[in-house]
Parts: sequence; structure tokens; C-alpha cells
Amino acid sequence: MAEKLRVLHYINQFYGGIGGEDQANVGISTQDGPVGPGLLMNGILGDRGEVVKTIICGDNTIAENTAEIIAQILDIIREVNPDLVIAGPGFNAGRYGIACGAVAAAVTEELKIPCATALYSENPGTDIYKNRCYIIQTDNNARKLRDAMKRLVEFALRLAQGDTIRDGKAEGYHGSGPAIQIDYETPACKRGIDMLLAKYYGKPFHTEVMMPNHEEIPIPVLDKPLSECKIALITDGGLVPKGNPDKMVPTNSKTFNSYSIEGMESLDANDFEVSHQGYNNAFVLADPNRLVPVDVMREEVKEGKIGSLLERYFTTAGVMTPMDMGKKFGEGIAKLLKDSEVDAAILTST
Repeated sequence: MAEKLRVLHYINQFYGGIGGEDQANVGISTQDGPVGPGLLMNGILGDRGEVVKTIICGDNTIAENTAEIIAQILDIIREVNPDLVIAGPGFNAGRYGIACGAVAAAVTEELKIPCATALYSENPGTDIYKNRCYIIQTDNNARKLRDAMKRLVEFALRLAQGDTIRDGKAEGYHGSGPAIQIDYETPACKRGIDMLLAKYYGKPFHTEVMMPNHEEIPIPVLDKPLSECKIALITDGGLVPKGNPDKMVPTNSKTFNSYSIEGMESLDANDFEVSHQGYNNAFVLADPNRLVPVDVMREEVKEGKIGSLLERYFTTAGVMTPMDMGKKFGEGIAKLLKDSEVDAAILTST
């Protein structure tokens, strides 16, 4: 029988049985063997591994002193010298999720020990660390702890065994995972052939291409007739009032803006300009309604085809804007639309 893997587990003060928010400022402590959810982890590991050490730290402590605490945690892990490190799962707990991500990223990057954690997609730790370590996808809360722990443990065991790890969509982890380690002393042509042969013969291999793992967004369902709906207009084509009052940049946007269209039956070319590099905007300068169709939407309201039009439009410049920034724009605009009881939106691009 193969020797059991020695596993180290990181958890917060709550799962460590120390206490809740009243104990969030406790420092680092360790216990031999599994604690709390580590007992479940040990059961899933079975004869393949065992939790030999548990590190516990208060959420506030690590959140407020991240660099210092992570350095101390790494020292403990060096002393234990485990075969595998697992953090969490942290689900959607914000500070705990950030801590799990920070531990997993540091262990992966600095100690080069196989490591994984598990978080919900909207956990801030996911956004921060999803491209620096492996973060298995979980539900919003810990109701399905057993399922999340099983998937986390099974994935972590594959890491420890040097198994082939595919892209995040296939494996169920967020983002692209940790940075790829490439041996540049070996010529690219030989590395490529070696990977191809390993794949052909079913042997472990690791691609050098970082695969993006885009979030799948469910399609919303309109629950009322269009004739009763309030509609909003959004564009990434950079339409702004003449003079660009908010100095919206024409590329690599850092924000979005919104402007009133109240009392306007259509947009007058004399009142608007474009702050956007990357497309021929002459047709928009001639008639801004071609980008933000206020004129047509007013007609649709009069004909009863839609209920009403939101009396503001939202605008940004999409060119060279990073995906993460675009996501923040979308979340920000969505909140404002909900606050305005908007039922649907039309997004026009270039």
C-alpha cells in the first residue's frame, strides 16, 4: 500500500471551534490532526492521506495583517513539510475567503507545495486569487459542505499525484489557476512534442497555455409583456454630452457614466460627442440616435409597444477595457437599473 500523504489544513476561528465574530481577532494557533471540517476531510482522504496538522487563525487577524500572518503561516508549513495543503472551503465568507486564497496562493507560489481551496464565485477572495492558485467552485453557503469538501479533496489529491489538470471549465475551478511553470532550458519544439506524446499515451502533462475560465451567466426571463416594461439604454460606444463633462477617457475605461435624456424626443447632434478610440464614429456624430436610439424608443412608447423609457442612458468606452473592469461596470449599472425598477435594457455597441 502506498504511504499516506501528509496533509495540512487551514481554517478560521469559527471552524476551529474557537468562536465567531467575538473571536475574529485571535492569532495563529495549531493543532495536531484534523479539527472541525478537517474530520470530514480525513474521512474522505481515507487510506490515501491524513490531516497531520491544522492551522487556525482569526479572520480579522489575517485580513488586517495579511503579509505578516502569511509569512508566519508559511514558516509553520515549512516546518511541517506536508505533501499537500488544503484551505477551507470558505464558500462566500468574505474575510475567510480572502484568507484561504492568500494561503493557497502563497503556498503555491513560494513553497511549491500542491495546494487548493474552494470558494463561491462572488467571494472577494475568488476575484483576487483565482489566477494565482486553484480555487474549486462552491455554492453560496456551507449547506453542501460534504459535497464541496469531497470535490476539493479529490482535486487536491490529483494535484499531489501530478495528474493532468485541464482548464477551469472542465475541472470546476475559478479563473485560470496558478501561473504556469515553464522550463525554458528545453526548446519549445521539444516541449511541444513531449506534451503531445504524453497526451497520446495517457500520461500526465501540463499545458503551457493559460486557459481562461469565463463565468457562465444564466439568461434572465422577462416576466411581463414588453408593453408593461420600463426599458433602459446602455452603450459601450462612448457617447457623452458635448464637452465631455466627466472627462470620460476614450480607451481603457475606469468608470461608466449616465446622463439625462428627460424631455428629449431624440438626441441632437449639436449636444453630443464621442469619447471612444477604435471605431469610425462619424455616423454617431452625425446622428447620436444611431448609437443610443432615443428617437425610436420614444416612438415605441407612444405606440404602446413598451411601457416606458428610463430617463437616463449609461455609457462607457469598451475599447481595451479589461474583463474584470467590465464586470464591475456591469454590476454597478445593474444595481442602478434595479433601483430604478427597470425591467429590461438594450445594450448598443460599436
